[in-house]
This record gives sequence, structure tokens and C-alpha cells, in this order.
Amino acid sequence: MSTSPKNRFWHIYATDQEYKRAEWVQEEVDLEQKVCPVEGPSGGRRLTDLSVLLRGGRVDDFVWTWLSECLIQDHVLQFFREQGYTGFEVKPVKARFKKERAEPPPRLWELVVTGWGGMAPPESGVRLTHHCPSCGRRKYSCPTDPGKLIDERQWDGSDFFIVWPLPKYLFVTDRVARAVRKRRFTGVRFVAPENLEFICSELSPGRLSYWMSEARARELGEPLGID
Repeated sequence: MSTSPKNRFWHIYATDQEYKRAEWVQEEVDLEQKVCPVEGPSGGRRLTDLSVLLRGGRVDDFVWTWLSECLIQDHVLQFFREQGYTGFEVKPVKARFKKERAEPPPRLWELVVTGWGGMAPPESGVRLTHHCPSCGRRKYSCPTDPGKLIDERQWDGSDFFIVWPLPKYLFVTDRVARAVRKRRFTGVRFVAPENLEFICSELSPGRLSYWMSEARARELGEPLGID
């Protein structure tokens, strides 16, 4: 089911200026390690808050890492809260410039989306292709008709939300997109879901708890077996 005329959604993502991407400080970021007796080792959730290195030059309002985490400056967070936007939490980010500078970097927050757009409908081309009976690992086919990724019957009404199994694809309502454009925040752009392009062989998102708090993941994912 595609979106109806009354609701318009957008995918938010980084600009093309890849040189501005923030880098993980690997030695300061801990990842959970899992080992399946059937399929072997696999990555788990991140156990620590992000620690990143920023490139030189002006720091954008939205900063993106090479792994597509979305970071926002403090004034952006305050604007979101003033507007009453729903469907997100934030985590503190430890940031420093890659090359030493006199001034400290701006305060950054990791945007953690908790809003829910449900499971991608089969009409989008996304289907379960593999389910390990031992560890529960699931793999899915990639979208072939991204304009049908969002089923409004599953959407919880949040301004920020994800659709499973695409946790790194952040969707927002039209009111968020219009406000961000009006404020001319830098470092972010918008694309309509139907214009998304996917070049992949499969999707392997792990568990929902890798992407949001365990409590929220349990609430949303337990009935679906993806928590």
C-alpha cells in the first residue's frame, strides 16, 4: 500500500559531500560480538556511545558518519523539541576534530529513531529469504518498488520512523521536511521513497535492539520475532 495524498513522507540522508563524513574512533567504540553455532560469528549492537573525528571546515547542522549514523547539533535538537516532533531519542556524542583546532567542536547528538513504520510490505519486493533456527538471524530481499515501502496502516504516526528491515533508512513526515528546509539546516537532503535506489543483494539488519533501546525494541519487535 503506497502513501495516500493526505500524508507525504521523505527519506532523509546525507549530502554528497562525503569529505564531511565523521569517522568512528574505533578504539573508543565497543561492539557486541555474537557467535552462532550454525552460522558462526556476527556483529551485534553497539555497546557504547559514539566517539567520532570531524573533518576540518564548518561543521554542518546535520553530520553523518561513514556508517550512516545521523548526528545533529544542539540547536537542531532544541528546534525539534520546540516543534514537538515525535519518534526519536538522542544519545550524546563525543566529538573532536581530526586536526587540532583552537576552538572545540559543537555539541553533537546521535539521532536514534524510535518511530515505527511497520514491516515493509511484500509489494515493495522485500521478503524474508533466510531465518537461522539457532540464532534467529534473518535476511531479506532488497526493495524493487520502494514507493511501496511505507504502509500507512502500520505507521504509528511518528514524525521520525523506520521501516523494517531498513533501520538505516530514516523517514520523516512532510512537516519535518518543510520545517528543516525553511530553517535551511545544512548537511541534510530529502528524497521521496519512490525515488530511492537500492543496489544490494540482500538485507541483513540484525535485531531491532541493535538500533534502539531494548525496551522499545521489545515493545515493537517481540510480536514479530525481530526484537
